[in-house]
Amino acid sequence: MDDMDDHDAYRRTPLFKKAEEIRKLATAIVESAPDEAGEGDPRHDRFREHMLEQSKNDIMEHAYTIGAKIAGAHGMNMYDLQMENACLIRRACREMVVALRGLEIGGYSEQPYFDLLRRAVDEFRPLFAEWVGTFKDSDYLYDEWELFNPPGAVRD
Repeated sequence: MDDMDDHDAYRRTPLFKKAEEIRKLATAIVESAPDEAGEGDPRHDRFREHMLEQSKNDIMEHAYTIGAKIAGAHGMNMYDLQMENACLIRRACREMVVALRGLEIGGYSEQPYFDLLRRAVDEFRPLFAEWVGTFKDSDYLYDEWELFNPPGAVRD
């Protein structure tokens, strides 16, 4: 079976493998984070607990989005749709790293683990750029919003 017929070929790419590493790191961080804030002013504790919970949810949502959007773009061969998925992946990476700050505000700070996740995202970036460079801009559906049209796109 050649790669064109292999629907799971993306799973063997360095990009997807790095996305899986990011997901596993994010999961470990979230699972080790407490569910409750420490003792203190009850008003601040509610805020901190909300920050913890929301940040954990955000981190996991973003971590799963990365791999899902890679899978969604695989074999799609439509420039506009691939670019849309790429934008969502970029956003997920950025917001996942930002959500680490929410854990810190919530009272959970494990910088060595946070740094591992940040480093994995930094290592993901050049693989991502290389992947986006493989998108063929000759196949696309015209984007009426004109956000994901390739250069020189013409409306049908």
